[in-house]
Amino acid sequence: MNFLLTWQEFIKESTHNTILNFLSFEKYPFAKEDLRRAHSKYPSLSKESRELISKMPINSSGVHRINLNEGRIKLTLIYGDLKDNLLNLNENTNYDAWYLDGFSPSKNPEMWSREMAMKIGEVSNSSTTIATYSVAGVVKENLSEAGFLVKKINGFGTKRQMLSGSSLAKKVRLKSSKKKICIVGAGIAGCSLSKILSDRNHEVTIFDKEESAASLATGNPVLVIYPRLSAYDTPHARFSIESFLYSSKFYDHLDSQYWNKSGVLMMNFDENSNKRENSLLNTREDQDLFIKLDSIQASFRSGIEVQNGGLFFQNAGYIEPKYLCDEMLSQGNIVTNFLEEVISVKKINESNKVITTKGEYEFDEVCFCNSYSLNKIFNFEGLSKKRGQVSIVSTNNILNKLKFPICAGGYLSPNIEGNHTAGSSYSNVTSSEILEKEHHETLKKINKIYEGNLEIIDGKVGFRAVTRDRVPLAGKFKDFYVNIGHGSRGATSAPICSEYIADLIENKPLPIGSEIEKILNPERFIPKNLQ
Repeated sequence: MNFLLTWQEFIKESTHNTILNFLSFEKYPFAKEDLRRAHSKYPSLSKESRELISKMPINSSGVHRINLNEGRIKLTLIYGDLKDNLLNLNENTNYDAWYLDGFSPSKNPEMWSREMAMKIGEVSNSSTTIATYSVAGVVKENLSEAGFLVKKINGFGTKRQMLSGSSLAKKVRLKSSKKKICIVGAGIAGCSLSKILSDRNHEVTIFDKEESAASLATGNPVLVIYPRLSAYDTPHARFSIESFLYSSKFYDHLDSQYWNKSGVLMMNFDENSNKRENSLLNTREDQDLFIKLDSIQASFRSGIEVQNGGLFFQNAGYIEPKYLCDEMLSQGNIVTNFLEEVISVKKINESNKVITTKGEYEFDEVCFCNSYSLNKIFNFEGLSKKRGQVSIVSTNNILNKLKFPICAGGYLSPNIEGNHTAGSSYSNVTSSEILEKEHHETLKKINKIYEGNLEIIDGKVGFRAVTRDRVPLAGKFKDFYVNIGHGSRGATSAPICSEYIADLIENKPLPIGSEIEKILNPERFIPKNLQ
């Protein structure tokens, strides 16, 4: 209710180009039906309630970013224990108002501890206000010690009194400012970051040495969006699910014909995939993230006969990256400089001098999204490249009925303009030529999905930037930002990394938790004595 009311009042009182960031900690998230029931008592909030409930994340621990009201409202939901998450808030962000709800200190002492109060004071500014139902002495004492001038005021409803306060901090309130931002590289990472920053009213220029967007590894005809899940609760596993949930919503928000939320089947086809499937089914008993299909159900849903079932991810799908990237760059305040390679970047006072093959520019911020090409500028540690070849398969009367991608070691896409994409290889071969050997390897994988004859009519070769631990490099690096190393998963992992970098640039609440920040750290492969 706090959130819905704040959203409503913000839209009434603010100008059209302003954005509200709202952060909420929820240890025990509501089910959607319970939210509908609770909100039904407040018809004046029905519009906001409907949109919120329609975009609520699948219940999984961690951080979830939801964009509402055409991007003007950014809700960051943290599902998990308050102590673990509040104490790890980004110290460069400060908050203008705190709504402290919760049981009394006698029932929930951890929430009202001195440690919690000090952290709240640390991330507040000279204009910050605070309010709580609780009037307990220990609450007032801890908030006062944390730097708030606190007083009792009249309550409402059954609450006779409440506490209200204001911060005595000297930290000045952070103000959003329009920045000139340089993006290097026009793949999914660069285009999604450009789109997000442009939507936040920044002036964006994107450079790429190719003649158009998504020309290299991103330029496959189809990229499949689905999570690589684990039954274990690790930062790597949380990043996989959080990036998938965010990317699915991100592509939804684009409202593009080049995002097809068809669902994706992860086929159970051998001993390893069977072991993985069973472990996931034992971990998640709900059917919000995926459902189990047997071979008959999988055949009916997919449109073609398959010999094995698997896990079906309803919110997964596929994109046509070339056209989707073009769309992202055509919207908003984005200048595109193609056939122009960035050679070097230098920090000069408060600005950045960018030198390209065609000239020199100055920007407030620079972000590198140019895959393994970044090694030409920084000789980046922990980054290498892997060849990937996809096969273009001609459709037929049977394959034409395929409704969604099926993954089984390799993947097979639905029909797009008369062809299917099958892939992909993953090798250290340095040649950019299409290799029959790799076509043959792909066919062997695809035969687990479709046993009929496949006619390969073409192929495409790209080189992916990969890291030693198969996790992207995303965040602040020296005086710049990087969003690289996504490997074969960039269409799924890049959008949340772009949102993360945009929040770092603006010192806003982050869409990922501190443990995921650590595994994304661009400097993690650099020896500590050289950092």
